Amino acid sequence: MRKQLFLQLPADDPSEGEDWCWVVRDDERPAGSLFRGALTETVKQAAGARVVVLVPGVDVLLASTQLPGLNRQRLTRAVPFALEEQLASDVEELHFALGHRDDDGHIHNAVVARDKIAAWLELLRAAGLQADVMLSEVLAVPREAANDAGRHWSLLIDGARCLLRTDNQRGLALDLDNLSVVLQAALDEAGDSLPTGLDIKICGDDTFSDSDDYRQLGQVCEEAGIGVERQLQDDDGTLLLARGFDEKVAINLLQGDYSRRGQLEKLLRPWRPAILLLGLWLVVLLGAMGLEYSRLSQQDAEMRAQITALYREAFPKARKVVNPRVQMERGLAKLRGTGGGQMDLLGFIGKAGPILKATPGLKLRSLRYKENRLDIDLEISSLQTLDKLKQRLADEAGLAVEIVSASSRDGKVESRIALQSGGNV
Repeated sequence: MRKQLFLQLPADDPSEGEDWCWVVRDDERPAGSLFRGALTETVKQAAGARVVVLVPGVDVLLASTQLPGLNRQRLTRAVPFALEEQLASDVEELHFALGHRDDDGHIHNAVVARDKIAAWLELLRAAGLQADVMLSEVLAVPREAANDAGRHWSLLIDGARCLLRTDNQRGLALDLDNLSVVLQAALDEAGDSLPTGLDIKICGDDTFSDSDDYRQLGQVCEEAGIGVERQLQDDDGTLLLARGFDEKVAINLLQGDYSRRGQLEKLLRPWRPAILLLGLWLVVLLGAMGLEYSRLSQQDAEMRAQITALYREAFPKARKVVNPRVQMERGLAKLRGTGGGQMDLLGFIGKAGPILKATPGLKLRSLRYKENRLDIDLEISSLQTLDKLKQRLADEAGLAVEIVSASSRDGKVESRIALQSGGNV
């Protein structure tokens, strides 16, 4: 059994601080355990439970009307006007909860004032409770199972509270002083659908059985040919209502505007303009991001095309271009001789440049770099200075130096030297 918490609302205007009554039913307590205390004390016990709120029957009208086979949405609009003659208040001030359609085509309904149900929900919300089901206490009065003997009505008397249930979704709350009069009116309204018996359950002290009201009730039932069965109950009336609850036949008042969805929409209604503006802003932002993405994608495609064109221009013999950037880097590395521990042009200049600059009387004519070799044409003051230059490049720069040619002219020496990154030339 799923855990259930039944909260009984008092008939008078309830307040959070007064003495409340509730019942908890679960696998360990299938018959239910009764509790009394402040409303806030129910919050801990409500954790993980289905909260069923029993509201005063005097505040809820259980009425029926005949309507054609409309869908539920159309029934919701049609029922208030179909019941208008039975109501003392304007339909705009009332909340209508739809029940089931019986075999005779009657749609059963529960009608309550909007200010009443709003006050109940606000009281629960302030205490930290969320109701799953809210129904008239009349529809929780235990009923005897139908049998061959016929249909019985059920009457629960608990102190001043008097609840009459005539069917799964029919019944009313009444004053004990007017019981026989109201019962006679209910029997007259039943017409040919009179019950065969009346089951009376009396909670607490049985002063009713010795009263004139009980004798008048018996007289009404006797004249209608209805048997009366009286049962004294040791349990509290709220316990009996918790055991008599059947969600399959209950008319849950939490429909329409008062359903969880309806309450959420009502809560969000003041924020709707802000939500719409936020949604509009998100649409504009996403649109701008889409345009920017499209622009950047087009720019990226153009840059890729430029890189590919540049690569083909630099390497006209290339046949297949998959990733021009990577292929360009590999091609340049190969031209510079950076693979396999070789030295590129900048490496030679970095090592030999300071030595060449520091050599007195040296004048560079040309540089030629190819395949890890730098040829330098230079003019120097003397052969001795040329030998010293060769020695410094070998010792200080770690280069292999070869004097390719040297000739003296007009007091100067013109020479060509070859530099390599290491080893003998």
